[in-house]
Amino acid sequence: MPFEVELDYDRGVPVYRQIFEAVVRALANGRLAADEQLPTIVELAARIGVNPNTVARAYRDLEQGGHIVAKRGRGTFGAPLRRDTAPTREAILRDIYDRAIQDGAKHAISAREILRYFRKAMHDE
Repeated sequence: MPFEVELDYDRGVPVYRQIFEAVVRALANGRLAADEQLPTIVELAARIGVNPNTVARAYRDLEQGGHIVAKRGRGTFGAPLRRDTAPTREAILRDIYDRAIQDGAKHAISAREILRYFRKAMHDE
């Protein structure tokens, strides 16, 4: 599969939004090419264990945002990244930060400890 969708039900983010974010992230980092076919709604729903309506909502939002293109009878494909829809550095950094904090929380590591470690790691270079 071109990209992975890892759901985190403790994150407080709706599942359809996590799917949306996974596709955008895969397009942004090149794991999903601009013209590469995505799994069908039913395939992705079965793969990650959610209702197909949830995937359909994510795909609908992705298409409305210009991230994917549905081609009747052929499937759904990644859309070429446009400057106006490409993730901003701020959005990418926010995503990295959020994931680090969430991963730390799973291991009882506070945000303060993570930031302290990052600062120390920068000085150790």
